[in-house]
Amino acid sequence: SGPPALFAFVLLENFSLIAFAAAVEPLRLANRVSGRELYDWRILSEGGGPVRASCEALVHPDGPLEDLPRGATAVVCGGIGVAQATTRGVLNWLRRESRKGVRLGAVCTGAYALARAGLLDGRRCTIHWENQDGFGEEFPEVELSDQIFVIDRDAITAAGGAAAGDMMLRVIGDAHG
Repeated sequence: SGPPALFAFVLLENFSLIAFAAAVEPLRLANRVSGRELYDWRILSEGGGPVRASCEALVHPDGPLEDLPRGATAVVCGGIGVAQATTRGVLNWLRRESRKGVRLGAVCTGAYALARAGLLDGRRCTIHWENQDGFGEEFPEVELSDQIFVIDRDAITAAGGAAAGDMMLRVIGDAHG
């Protein structure tokens, strides 16, 4: 009962399309299987304009980064060149939303943005295996795991690809059995 849980997927330039799709599709399927709207989602980008995935597909978001209600979940979708794609505007937005009580998550290399914003300090997380060594060196205050996904309190991270789907199935299962 109640309104659907809101997820906002934040697409960074060169994001992993498979990780994004694996994260959003379980929400759609949960709605379909349950016969009611358990979840709602928005696709956002920093300026609201199209974002190119690492496979060159162009995705048109629903709009720019926006204020989310307390209890929503924002999932950063990273990919290739995440350090360059993590802008000051994205970092400031993540920090503001975290202070408001928005749950934060990341798929593929999106954990880099959360760590750079200081939002994973003292928490466990995971990131795509190609980025683990550099991530561990740059963010020693974050406990890096080699698991395919990690849920640590209100932070959810998936290493990429199909792992994002596994993480979302766990999130759905925890909420709805």
